[in-house]
Amino acid sequence: MRLLAVDFDYFFPVPQDPKDPLASLYAWAHFETPYHLGEVWERRALSFLLRGLPLPQAQGWEGFWERFAFAPEARLYYADSNALAFHPEVRQGVREVVLFDAHHDAGYRPLAEEPSCDDWMVFYARQGARLRVFYPSWRDPSLEPEPAVPVERAVDPGGPVEGVFQRVFLCRSGAWVPPWADGAFFAFLEAAPLPKVALEAVARRSWDLEGLQRRVREETLGLMIMERLRGLF
Repeated sequence: MRLLAVDFDYFFPVPQDPKDPLASLYAWAHFETPYHLGEVWERRALSFLLRGLPLPQAQGWEGFWERFAFAPEARLYYADSNALAFHPEVRQGVREVVLFDAHHDAGYRPLAEEPSCDDWMVFYARQGARLRVFYPSWRDPSLEPEPAVPVERAVDPGGPVEGVFQRVFLCRSGAWVPPWADGAFFAFLEAAPLPKVALEAVARRSWDLEGLQRRVREETLGLMIMERLRGLF
């Protein structure tokens, strides 16, 4: 059984060079908590809007599913957290995992008893699965720590992917991908030519861009002072 796993943060480029003038705007902490899934994104958006910059968007997801061949019985399971890639309905019988992600998810810290979003690949290794990761073209793999288990890693060369997949898992990674990209995520999910099974509730997050833009117009000076005090301006 071959599992295709896709993290939507694969399609959300962030600067890799710390000397990039925009790098500080992407210096985000990532925790799968309600605050980091929702509220924190307003402050992050303001950092762009105050500078007159467009909000960064998901890119390159159109046509992605056309690169793959799926078995007739294949299903797509989806969730917000990548930890659910090791859900019982997903993992059963899997002998190979092919992951498209900006992170290898094969362990970055001491392992817990249950899989989390950053170590679920380790649990597949424990059940004897072959692990492969394809990074997006914008991602520098050398910036990642070495995986805790053997993983074949490469930058995605593009084009058709060999073999047939019997199962697919897709996560939104809402702590990495902002709510203003939710429209792209759900369009990407809908475009997948497979029956779909939700492993947890995944809904569009509340997002008021017009309200933020109005706030920037009305409070620019005060917001800039706050940003400067935080060391972000």
